[in-house]
Amino acid sequence: MNLNLNRTAAIVNGWIARNRLQYTLWASTLFSLTLLCCRILHTGKMQYISMVWNLFLAFIPYAITRYMLSWNYQFKATWIWTVSFLVWLAFLPNAPYILTDLFHLPKGGAPMWYDLFLLLSFAWNGLLMGYLSICEMESMWRTRYPKWSAALFVFPVMFLCGMGVYIGRFMRWNSWDIVTNPFALLTEVGDILLHPWEFRAAWAFTICMGVFLSLVYPLIKKIPGRV
Repeated sequence: MNLNLNRTAAIVNGWIARNRLQYTLWASTLFSLTLLCCRILHTGKMQYISMVWNLFLAFIPYAITRYMLSWNYQFKATWIWTVSFLVWLAFLPNAPYILTDLFHLPKGGAPMWYDLFLLLSFAWNGLLMGYLSICEMESMWRTRYPKWSAALFVFPVMFLCGMGVYIGRFMRWNSWDIVTNPFALLTEVGDILLHPWEFRAAWAFTICMGVFLSLVYPLIKKIPGRV
């Protein structure tokens, strides 16, 4: 009897250890939503309600990689893998995008310190979802393409995220425009690529964001129980 209880306890403890980071993520997300609800009740205004939508968009790439892990991705047809990867890549910039919501501080109606915690908590959750998603996609990528250098996957993804955040924050495009208004979007992105000096602010932002994301990423990878 004691042996069975010990074995069951060991299994449960092992499962909790493997999923500890996910529990922390959901608890942190709940904390953000609670802060927002308290702010709305206190001020009677819906300021920062858009943070919920932004966090949902940040969750999409994480949900995609979690779903991909649920099926034998390495045995899927190339076109299925490619489409899944491109959809993931299109939504991934929404994760670090939440960092730029700090531009909205302060809006008033609540103490600045409260709004700071509110925005930082949402930004952290979005960024963590993005990093976890990149960790999972990198793992799948290296399984499918074992000869491909990890650096040649990670660094382009980080800098594409930086460019995506710039396009979303300053040019006001979003992931859905890839489908709803692709030609106008491609025209503006093409101008950035073809005329780098004229759009040096875009390249400066992209490089800074890409370097920042790349520097933090190795720390996230070392967190135990991240998958």
